Amino acid sequence: FSDQHSGHTMGDVDVVAKKKRDEISSELALVKGKVDSILSDSEVTVQSQLCALQEQITTEFEQIRELLRHKEEALRLEAIKLAEKACHGHDKIAKAQELKMKITDLEESITTDGVSFLQNMAELKERVRIEKKLVSSLDSEYTDTRICLPTLKHGDTELFLMSFRLAPASDPRLRIRKSSDGSEDLTFRLSTQHLESSNCKHSAKLSFHTNLVLEKQMSPSPAVHAASFLSSGYLVLLDLNSTLLLFNEDYTLLHELRLEDKAFDVTALSDHMLAVTIGAAKRVELIDVKDETLQSNGKIELDTECFHVSCIDDKIVTGNGSLVSFFNVKGARLKTIIMSGMIQSLYISKSHRKMYLNIRSEYVLCADMRGNREYKYKHDDLQEIGGVTADNRSLAYACGSKSNNVHQIGPDGRLVRIILSKENGLTKPISVGFDSTCSKMFLIEKDDTLKEAVKVYNVNY
Repeated sequence: FSDQHSGHTMGDVDVVAKKKRDEISSELALVKGKVDSILSDSEVTVQSQLCALQEQITTEFEQIRELLRHKEEALRLEAIKLAEKACHGHDKIAKAQELKMKITDLEESITTDGVSFLQNMAELKERVRIEKKLVSSLDSEYTDTRICLPTLKHGDTELFLMSFRLAPASDPRLRIRKSSDGSEDLTFRLSTQHLESSNCKHSAKLSFHTNLVLEKQMSPSPAVHAASFLSSGYLVLLDLNSTLLLFNEDYTLLHELRLEDKAFDVTALSDHMLAVTIGAAKRVELIDVKDETLQSNGKIELDTECFHVSCIDDKIVTGNGSLVSFFNVKGARLKTIIMSGMIQSLYISKSHRKMYLNIRSEYVLCADMRGNREYKYKHDDLQEIGGVTADNRSLAYACGSKSNNVHQIGPDGRLVRIILSKENGLTKPISVGFDSTCSKMFLIEKDDTLKEAVKVYNVNY
């Protein structure tokens, strides 16, 4: 009401405030609407881009995987063909293995009493002359069987390398490296875990207690070089004359069956069926165990020589050279795996589905059913490895014929303990195996007179 405000428009404070609030609120609503629109559009755009990116990633890496699958299959087939060619082209190994068995038989013959020896001396001399001639022939025919496997170059995998540079460490089995000429190589790691045992390295985290009690010792003549338990508890031995010997649980001889050709190894396919490899003849003999007798039940013709044998899931698994081959009961090859060296003995564990191999009598190789290495076991106190096997606790066993002992190996590929040695009366063990329940273990050994004995132990855990 002062003079300085005369002529001004007057109004109620609440009325005027409401009017001004409405004006500002209207402006704010317009601004807010525009902001919400922007945010909504942005979210849709980001979501759309994200979906597109995810789809692109899926497509790109599916192409990578498909390319790798084709490349892996092609390389495996090529490598198998090369390895088979080497095996077929150099049957010297098969001949030498058969010759070694004949020499062992001759060594046994010269340990007979004086009268028998002199009576057979002329025949023995002739056999030695023949074997000597065969050795000379084999030696002159020797050629190097090593083969060069193909490498996977970037020129064959441009799409893969172009995409793989986005995430070079995404697959632990793959790596890209620069070669000396600056080009890129794609290299496969055969396994993600590699354990190699050495002296004084034990399975510290594992505690396994296994006691062996000698139950039976037999000394068949002629000498035995392979054996297998049936799930019934019966024991089957294979001697150097290719004769199968069937023993019951009391180790009473029930039946003998002489095979026509030179047999190399034996395994139990079931409680009533045996498989016997006939080395260079490229076949497996099937033997029925029926009414406490052994009866021939046909032959399986294979496309390759077969020496060492095991089985899993009604499949026959053979070892020849550096190849592990899987066949069905009709002889059709299912797959072949190339190992790292010459296979001297082979065992497949049905309980935990692992392969245990004696490689060049130098180390034990444990691998899964695809050939991926689990561990490599090599020990200075395990020399000239013979047989290998495993129990149902994933413990492996390897016998050293020169070191006169049996090593127990943990699932981590380290020494658990030396379970048998010379102090236990062990002499040159050459083969070892368990029954189906792992409650009994057989051991074939050769004494200083070159005569072989079969020992059966009760196993207590």
